[in-house]
Amino acid sequence: MSKKQIIKLICLNLALALVNVVLFSRGLVGLTFDGNALVTAFAITEIVMSVLIFGYGNYKILFEELEVKLLKGSDLTETKDYIEALDERHGKKVFDPLIDAAIDQVFRLNDKDKALDSILMQYFTPTEMTFIKFQGVIDSVQSLFYNNIKKMINRIIIFDDKDYVRTVEKMSKIRDLPTLNDPMSPSSQAGKQLQIYNEHIRYVKNLIDDNESILVKMDSLLLEISKLDDLSSQGLENMDAIREINELIEQTKFYKQN
Repeated sequence: MSKKQIIKLICLNLALALVNVVLFSRGLVGLTFDGNALVTAFAITEIVMSVLIFGYGNYKILFEELEVKLLKGSDLTETKDYIEALDERHGKKVFDPLIDAAIDQVFRLNDKDKALDSILMQYFTPTEMTFIKFQGVIDSVQSLFYNNIKKMINRIIIFDDKDYVRTVEKMSKIRDLPTLNDPMSPSSQAGKQLQIYNEHIRYVKNLIDDNESILVKMDSLLLEISKLDDLSSQGLENMDAIREINELIEQTKFYKQN
């Protein structure tokens, strides 16, 4: 059950309880079953409606299939949007540790970006060409980082964790069976399905690794800049960390980013 489902269940049932407390409290509305016919009718109607809403509402929240909606770039505009989108994916146990790692990476990137801005402002004004060039590089690498986060979230969204668990259990049960040469045998089909799911998991892990590489390069850039007392435009372009970041951007710019 996702965190969003839990919140919806709590809100629905608390609201129902609160309404009934207000309606049946003698100091408030004071509905009863031993008053006149009209009051009794209202009380019975309220109980019936509460039961219906409780049953239908809880069923919809618990068992209604969630719409598979992939995220677009326009859905995520700020750092908090990425963190919230990642946090909402908690509940698919196979990805929970990776989601926690990705959230931590977003916070770390944000901290490094603030540190870089602070250090750079000690050397240049925002209108100087060197500052503009530097900021362009940082913006590009951040765009790459957050695009990796978006792709990670979308891959997690389409991952059927329940079927993954069933497939793993199925494979564990048939491992001890004699080898079946029939390509349509249960073991063969389950094995292929498991390979697909493992590919999803590897894809997300690789994106985590890619973003970790970006963070390491940002650390190198911070270190180099903190040692410089005189940074020219030419010096900026020749910095090892800048070259590595530019190479990283060049390696990925030919890949579809959405």
